[in-house]
Amino acid sequence: MTIIEFYKELSRLLTDTREDFISQNQAKKKLEDLLDRAKKSNLDVKISEEILDPVYLMRLDDEKSFTTDEEDFSYDEGSSYDPSY
Repeated sequence: MTIIEFYKELSRLLTDTREDFISQNQAKKKLEDLLDRAKKSNLDVKISEEILDPVYLMRLDDEKSFTTDEEDFSYDEGSSYDPSY
């Protein structure tokens, strides 16, 4: 298992839990299994079971709705920035 595979599976698990496709108990078991497989693959990940808490799950947002402060800037007409690239 690679770190990318780990985070893909974690993301899927969080989404499935948030959307109630799986129960909290199933999610906990899957998270434990995922962490065990990561450990066997020598991945150093520290994910708490608290990540499955409904309060945290509700804070998850679509990737498209996420913006950082860096994305909130604008360029004036004199800028050398060309958005067509």
